[in-house]
Parts: sequence; structure tokens; C-alpha cells
Amino acid sequence: MSKRTATVATKITVPAILPAPLPVQTTRLKRKQFASTGDVHVQGDALITTQLIVGGDCLIDGDLEAEEVFCLGKLTVTGDIRVQSLYIGHTLDAGGNIEVEYLLKTGCSADWMARMLELDQRKALVAGSNFIHQLVHPAILARHDHHDAFGGYGDIQALGYLTCADLDCHGNVQLDDVLEAGEIQFIGGHLSAAGIHVAGDCNCQGELFSETDVQIEGSLFAATVICQGNLEVDSLCSQGDISTWGSLRATGEISSLRGEIHCGRWIATKATIYAAKYIKSGESVIGEKGISCGSDYGILAGTTLPRSRWATHGMVSATSKPRLLLSGLFVEGKKLRHIDALEKKRETELDWEVQRRLKREMQPD
Repeated sequence: MSKRTATVATKITVPAILPAPLPVQTTRLKRKQFASTGDVHVQGDALITTQLIVGGDCLIDGDLEAEEVFCLGKLTVTGDIRVQSLYIGHTLDAGGNIEVEYLLKTGCSADWMARMLELDQRKALVAGSNFIHQLVHPAILARHDHHDAFGGYGDIQALGYLTCADLDCHGNVQLDDVLEAGEIQFIGGHLSAAGIHVAGDCNCQGELFSETDVQIEGSLFAATVICQGNLEVDSLCSQGDISTWGSLRATGEISSLRGEIHCGRWIATKATIYAAKYIKSGESVIGEKGISCGSDYGILAGTTLPRSRWATHGMVSATSKPRLLLSGLFVEGKKLRHIDALEKKRETELDWEVQRRLKREMQPD
């Protein structure tokens, strides 16, 4: 006779998460250092000599000045931001200008931020706790994890300009004024600004849009490029269309892997020009090492000029005459420097160039 064995259910105890701490509220924050594992609301300016560390969301109704800022949640500043380094977990929203001397990084995880602060190297913690809890309260951490599924993660928005040495953003960057950066390491979404100047490379996974000129001294990679001014780069690679109201100047390769290149004025480079579809320019197209387009498309130059001016301003020049040349006159042996020389003699200005020139002339020296 067999014995019936009764299964005994083991009771698993799940540690209860304590309620989130009340938000820290103060009329003005002036400290050498400040840290909070929850939310912070400053009804005035925040002046921190060294580090500002916030595990939750931070709202500052004024200006923010600090050496380093670590905010795991959303950082909202109604005024200007002036810091050396800025690390954000979720969204950065500024009502004024953003000035970062070194690195601006969004999309930081709690683990990365805690290790950056070397919290894992401190003394042993109470049983059941984690070194990350020194940065953020468990209830706030659970709230952040829930919000990761929604849009806006890692975005940067500002009503003023943004200057920084390095930019690493996991979301979109939207500015009402210009962007000045030493290098754009990564933008996971779209980039939109009044003007863009980057001293190094620029890597944008989405659309790059500028209301005026774009000047990138290194390489530019973007899904699509829309420039309502002149575009100057070292080299340019885009998955989609490249469109400029003015000129496109490069010393390296220009390529649109799946789209077309369309410029209101001219396109010129010391290297090659390639587009999967059309290559269109209002004036000349010069690719010193070659020009090629899609097999069922074509190259159209001088589309804004009478045919009598094609030889001087609507020319197409490369190592050999490109296939599928639909408009413009092939002129052998022209270089990028020829276009630069023509630009110095140019008398006519586009409408948007006149406004910008007048604005520059009105500024005091």
C-alpha cells in the first residue's frame, strides 16, 4: 500500500515597497552639495557648488547652476542651465538656454548613474537593500521603469540655444535657437534647431532639420537632412533625402543611399557624389572623383538658370561625363575651388540670405 505524499506549498515573502518620499520643496536652493532620492521642486534658482543629485523628477522655477547634475527622472528648468556636466535619465526641458561645458547625456539608466557616482564602492548596506537605492527610492525607481514604455524618453527641449562639448541623447533634440557642439556622439531621434554648428562628427539616427545654415567640420550621418540654408560638411551619408535651400559643400563623400539630393544652388565636393534617385541642383554639380545616380533617374543641373549660363554656372564636372545627365553642361576638369571662387564674386543673394546678412551687420562689433 503506497503512502500519499502531501505537497507543502512554500510561502514566498515579497518585500513590500515603501511609499515614495514626499517631494522636497524649497523657495531657493543654495548649497555646496544636494542629494535627494525622491522628487524635488525648487521655487526659485538652484545654485549648487558641486553636485546636484536627484533620484526622481526635478522642477526648478528659475536658473540652474552647478558643477555636475545627476537627475534620474525628468529635469525641468524654467530659466537657464549652466553646468559642467549634465546626466539625465528621462527628459530635459529648459525654458531658456543650456550651457554645458563638457558632456550632456540623456537616457542614463539607474545602474549606470549609480556606478558613475561610485555608490557601489561604499560600505555594505542593510540586508535587502541595493546600492542603487542610495540614488533613488525603490518606489520612484519602479515608477521610472513603468514610464520607460511611453514616448519622450531621453528628449531634450529648449526655448533657447544649446552649447556643449559632447552630446549623447537617446531621444529627440528640439531647440528654438542654435546648437553649438564639439561632437554629437549620438542622437537617437530627430534633431531640429535654428542653426547647427558641430566642430567634430554628428551622428543622428533620425531627421536633421535646420532653419538656417548647417556647418559640421567632421562627418555627418543622418536618416534625412533638411537645411533651409547652406550645408557645409566634411563628408555626408544619409539613408534618405538630402535637401538644402542653398548650397551643399563637402571635402569628402556625399551619398544618399535610398533617396535623392536636391539643392537650391550648387553641390560640390573633392570626392564622389551618389544618390539612389535624382541629383538636382539649381546651379552646378561638381564631384571631382565621380557623380552617379539611380539607373532609372538622372542628374539635373542648372534648373534655375537659362541655358546660356550653363557653361559657367550650370556646369557638371567629374572625372568622366556622368551617365543620365539630363540638364546642365558637362565641363571637364572643374574643382571645388572653382565654385568657391564663383561664390566670392556672387552678387545675387537669396531672400533668406539678405535677412541674415542685415542681422549680422546690425550687431555691434
